[in-house]
Amino acid sequence: MPADDNPNWGSMSGIGLQVAVGVGLGVLIGLWLDRKFDWSPWGMLIGLALGLAGGLYSMFREVNRINRDPPS
Repeated sequence: MPADDNPNWGSMSGIGLQVAVGVGLGVLIGLWLDRKFDWSPWGMLIGLALGLAGGLYSMFREVNRINRDPPS
């Protein structure tokens, strides 16, 4: 069996999922705010922007952690 060159593959595979979950939650909360307060489309747009920012922040934090920790 060939040696695994990068033992962090599991962490790296979840990075895209972190961004998608952040955006999805932001949009869902924004749509809920649109219906509750009749803000359409501003709630969804603000939720999308905040979800994207949160997902990207989480992604950059995880990438920096992976790059900082040497493979064992």
